[in-house]
Amino acid sequence: MKFRLGTKLLSCFLLILASSLAFADTVTVGCPGGTPGTFSSLETAVVSSPDHTTFLVSGTCSEIVSIQKRNDLNFFGNPSATIQAADPSLPVVNISSSQGISFNSGFTFTGGIGLQISLSPSVRLSGITVQNSTVFGITSADSAVHLSRSSVTASTRSGIVVIGGAFYLDGGVNVSNNGRLGISVDSSHLSIQDGLGPNIVSNNGISGIQVFGSSQGDFNGDNEFTTNGGQFGLLVLNNSGVSMTNGIINSNTGLGVFCGGTTHCEFSGTHIDSNGAGGIQIVDHSDAAFDGAVEVSGNTGVGVLVDQNSYLNSAGGNTITNNTGDGLILNALSALKFTANDTITATTGNLALNCNNGSLVTGDVTPYKPRKCGPAFQAVPIH
Repeated sequence: MKFRLGTKLLSCFLLILASSLAFADTVTVGCPGGTPGTFSSLETAVVSSPDHTTFLVSGTCSEIVSIQKRNDLNFFGNPSATIQAADPSLPVVNISSSQGISFNSGFTFTGGIGLQISLSPSVRLSGITVQNSTVFGITSADSAVHLSRSSVTASTRSGIVVIGGAFYLDGGVNVSNNGRLGISVDSSHLSIQDGLGPNIVSNNGISGIQVFGSSQGDFNGDNEFTTNGGQFGLLVLNNSGVSMTNGIINSNTGLGVFCGGTTHCEFSGTHIDSNGAGGIQIVDHSDAAFDGAVEVSGNTGVGVLVDQNSYLNSAGGNTITNNTGDGLILNALSALKFTANDTITATTGNLALNCNNGSLVTGDVTPYKPRKCGPAFQAVPIH
């Protein structure tokens, strides 16, 4: 009896295994100009194929690819494929309420309103190009999207727009030459890591990266926010936070970093250099931390401004130098703590440290010359 029961269980297991393997299909798609395949349309191939399918795609597919309520679909260029908009007012690819969706090396998405992803907890995009969108390059809403070794360029408006959920730049990503923002994040988590190479956000029209609406940004490694037009390299607003380790924010037309509206900004080893309207502003009830090896130099205007009841904590070992305005200005009921000494030097006619309007400094100010920060602006130890 035991033998027969075991045999039945084994038979059931083998039947289930065989059934699952039967659904792990590979389908070839040859759009016009490509290698002939099982299908000549990617949309038709997706609709006609079960979950757990791999698609090998070539040619130029002029269509809208819709992926809704699907699981485990993987797309590869064979060796390359272009999906271009059939209608400039519609997305090139729409992924909704799906999981385990991946587009891999060899894909170019061009025109339309880009890639739209919603309510999808696991989407991976690797080795792709998104270009010439009439609105946004990639829009992600309440999803989790990983992007690596890819480019998002020449969108009419912003390159990447994230509303809810999380978005990950895992390395080797170029977001450039978009008409408005490079990346905009609202009520979301943005992770930028250099594991697969530097991430570059550059030459976007009105700013590099915007983090707002109670969002969090975590940026680590070789990340470069550079040569963006408009007002900011990095903008952090409205109860949001950014933590950045290493990386550069430089040569932007406007201010390097703006932290305002009850935000928290923290930097370690970051260079904020050569921006056109100052280095960093911490304003409007916000706080920031310089954790060491932060450099704010060569900016046109003030190096660091702490204003409107805001707070800066310096751990020491940071450098503020060669800015065309004052090195560090503390104003309007704001506070500054020097846990250890920094290097702050002023250019001719400017101050290294300038304290005003009820501001208060804790720590030793004597290394910073010339300065305007007399006893009225220095905290007295409580005994």
